[in-house]
Amino acid sequence: MRKIWIFLAAIVVATGLLWVSAEPRALVYKKGDAIKKYRLQSDDGTFIDTSSFKGKWVVLYFYPKDDTPGCTKEAQTFTSLIDEFTQANALVYGINTDSPESHRRFKRKYDLKVALLSDRTETVADDFGVKVIAGFCARDTVLINPKGAVEEIFRGVNPSGHPGEILKYIKDHSAKR
Repeated sequence: MRKIWIFLAAIVVATGLLWVSAEPRALVYKKGDAIKKYRLQSDDGTFIDTSSFKGKWVVLYFYPKDDTPGCTKEAQTFTSLIDEFTQANALVYGINTDSPESHRRFKRKYDLKVALLSDRTETVADDFGVKVIAGFCARDTVLINPKGAVEEIFRGVNPSGHPGEILKYIKDHSAKR
């Protein structure tokens, strides 16, 4: 019995160390910074090039894993609002470290209308300061303005309410431009 307790204690300590050692990565981007060119594979096999974003609002919502409860809710909420995002001159992309094949299955299973991008090397997440632990991205959203610069970075967002908040932000700030 003592060996089991020692083993469990070791797991708890190791898990805690993973979280403690996973300090936020050095942020490359901050508000107002122009984003560099990225080329990411989408769920449909095509490649999305960020240089094509100029002139539009872009929502890059990072989420932990395909087909998990919170991630499904967030994707479904963005899907339910996709026409309004389009009317607001905004593109919406879900992004995490899952493969394009995983994204395809997830999208098909829930009839999602949002493009899902694969950041297998964690480069984009790293550049935006999104924590990735054991392949799971933090739930953060990067909003890029029509000039191709970082408008805002939202950390630790609520998967159900956040898509509506982002849409409202875009509508409010589009009217001021």
